[in-house]
Amino acid sequence: MNRNRGFTLLEILVAIAILAIISVMAYRSVSEARVSVENAGGHMDRLKEVQLAMNLLTGDFRTLAPRPIREPIGDGFRAALRRDPNAVTLVELSRAGWPNGAGAPRGTVQRVSYRLEERTLIRDYWNVTDPTLANVPVTRRLLNQVERIEIRYMNSGREWVTQWPPLGSPGDTGFRSRPMAVEITIVLTDYGELKRLIEVPG
Repeated sequence: MNRNRGFTLLEILVAIAILAIISVMAYRSVSEARVSVENAGGHMDRLKEVQLAMNLLTGDFRTLAPRPIREPIGDGFRAALRRDPNAVTLVELSRAGWPNGAGAPRGTVQRVSYRLEERTLIRDYWNVTDPTLANVPVTRRLLNQVERIEIRYMNSGREWVTQWPPLGSPGDTGFRSRPMAVEITIVLTDYGELKRLIEVPG
């Protein structure tokens, strides 16, 4: 009579070894796929961060309003667009179209400034158009890993300048003057150089 023949110990060991190899290969594939998904998610978050910062900068300059503000101290005025090479801020400006859905007792012109602090681009704005020293700005950290930011302004002679109002601008005209265009260059650690050219209406 023929009896059913079972597996030998050697066959069982070979099967276990093959199963272990397949398991290791499957684990590596799953692990690599998970890392790829996490990297893609991080890349998308970073891309959204960069796009948000560029959109805010673009929107602020496109809605640039010829509205000077009062100095926090004294009776002087600050230009609607102000870029002083000796100032801490990169740029300070008045922008129009500030939504007021709650009907608060204020205008629709908003004072905004940008600065670079510890390689992070920061946007400040005030809840009043003519802030005093008692008015604390609302701060928003927009973009990190920033190596450098350069902003240039095209004057009426179609020349690029880095200071605004341009040197020699007469009093009230200089306070209300706007450039024809603005060029923003941002150098990031991971993305390199990004450049945006913005036409200023009016």
